[in-house]
Amino acid sequence: MLENLEILSLVIMRVRNQLAIVGFLCIFLSCSTSKQLVSNTKSDEGVIRYEKKYDSISDTYYYLTHIKHTDNNGKLLKLQHAHAQKSKGETVVEFSQRMGNPILAMNASTMYRISPDSIKPNGVQIIKGEIVQDKFKEAYALGIKDNNELISYVPEKRAAAILEEGVQDALTAFMPLIENYKPVHDSVLEIPKHGFEKHPRQVIAQFENLDLLILSCGGRTFDGTGMTAKDLIRILKDIEVKFAYNLDGGGSVSTVINGERITKKIDENGTKDRLRPNFLYILKNE
Repeated sequence: MLENLEILSLVIMRVRNQLAIVGFLCIFLSCSTSKQLVSNTKSDEGVIRYEKKYDSISDTYYYLTHIKHTDNNGKLLKLQHAHAQKSKGETVVEFSQRMGNPILAMNASTMYRISPDSIKPNGVQIIKGEIVQDKFKEAYALGIKDNNELISYVPEKRAAAILEEGVQDALTAFMPLIENYKPVHDSVLEIPKHGFEKHPRQVIAQFENLDLLILSCGGRTFDGTGMTAKDLIRILKDIEVKFAYNLDGGGSVSTVINGERITKKIDENGTKDRLRPNFLYILKNE
């Protein structure tokens, strides 16, 4: 009888140990898989690829689009900036079609209305070395140098001074998220009042080798609840980007690759594409 009790005690101890190990593994795995791949990676000639992921912390799906700095022949894949041809704006899909379906087209600046049917992008606007607009906006500007290097500028920096630093294109949306691998101070994230709220977001980021990364997340029940600026920083820090800048978001988020929109519509219950005043895009090299 005593021998049987000893055997039973050993069995119970082993089961407890195994359960403890299983519990530890469950906790560890749940922490380490906050981002899970939910769709296959798609690519185009090796220069652009995108994948859709899920972030369990924010309960939101997001796309990561990676664009190489140069094509297969070593030629720069130039990031360019353009304004809408129509005063009322264009959707990103319309812009993409007008430009011959470039590798990438996406929304860029925030905007203001000058009439019910006419919109303009906010802040500093520079296209191909020419100052198109130099309107003060309490937001950081994004500059693009000849080699695609991205840089941000404080709201007080004027267009002429930005040009002097070798920037050929510039636009204004919200704020940087990461500079030189480091998250910006919370005071920068507070510039837009919604920085700590959950919304659909559009981010352009860059690696040390000047490759570009676009993070486009859902929100407002379309592909999730949305992300805060801190969520974006958390994800992008894990990917080890050197620089990241928060473009216009919400219903404006639109990423179009080779003429195909990969992000969901949000306005009017997911049925309407929003008109935008300007765009970022990358054409295929001839």
